[in-house]
Parts: sequence; C-alpha cells; structure tokens
Amino acid sequence: MDRQLTRISKRISFVLRHHPERIGISLDQYGRVNLESFMNHFNRHYGTPISEPLIQKIMAQSDKQRYAIEGDTIRALYGHSIPVKPLTPPTMPPEFLYHGTTHAAARLIVDEGLKKMDRDFVHLSANQQMAIQVGKRRDNHPVVFEVQAKAAATAGILFYPTKSGIWLVDAMPAKYLQVIQS
Repeated sequence: MDRQLTRISKRISFVLRHHPERIGISLDQYGRVNLESFMNHFNRHYGTPISEPLIQKIMAQSDKQRYAIEGDTIRALYGHSIPVKPLTPPTMPPEFLYHGTTHAAARLIVDEGLKKMDRDFVHLSANQQMAIQVGKRRDNHPVVFEVQAKAAATAGILFYPTKSGIWLVDAMPAKYLQVIQS
C-alpha cells in the first residue's frame, strides 16, 4: 500500500478505535457508525477526500484488515481503546494462539498474565508469524508467547474471533502462557 493510503488507513483506524469524538461522530455499542456520516465528518475534519471506493481499496490492499464495511456502516474490527461489544459470539479457539510483545512487557506477563491494559481486549494472533509481526511494532526482536487457548477456553475463558485472524479475550492468566521465542 502506498504512503498516502497508509496514512489515510491509520487515520480511519485511529478514529474508529480510539477517538470518534475527534471528528464529531458517535459509535453504537458494537463500534459501528453510518458510513456516509463517517466519510462526511472525516472529510470535513481532515480535509482529505475519502469515499467508499477508496476505503474498499485500502481494505483490499491491507494485510491487517483493521475495519470492515457492513451494509451502510463501518467499524474497526479490533484494537479499540473505547468500550465496544464484540459482534461475534464466543467460539472455541484452536489449541494454541500466540502473543508477541516487548522484552520489558514479557517480564511482567510471565508473572501476571496478559491484561488488556488500555484496550478493550487482549489480542492474540492465530499464528506465530502474526505474533512476531505485532511484537516488532515495539521491539525489533520480540518475545513470543504460546497460549494454551483450548485449555483456557475449557476452563471458562471466552474467545472472540475476528476476520483478520486476531482472537480477543478479556485476560489470559500466566498459567496458560509459555515463552517460545525471546
């Protein structure tokens, strides 16, 4: 994706995940907003003309699948720091999921488990490569945890899948985590 589309994509994600009020919109309880209203407010605020075809182009070119257009609405798929309810019901996860993080955070995670911190959910990756990519955002050589997801689900932890291969949970106790790359 070229620089201009990446910049627009990040702005769309920022608004839908963290600060809809910044452009004068409100999200419903699931994080959705009317697409036409979103584009109008976005264009007015940023002075960057976006359209549904442009958003579709960004979605088609992005490997991260940060948001989705559903009917006449748009929403971020994950990564919210504002409270939203998941649209999907809890689902039994695969046996293992993964979490990539910094060395500093890993020291705390080993003792305390994964916590949502400033997000609405803990994010787990479907495979080790995704976890490495996520971890590299803040650490060139991230620590990767293998999560005993199926065992955690059997013990009552709810897992919510997303279209992008990210699984959402409220928290993950340390007993279900093992460092597999450091």
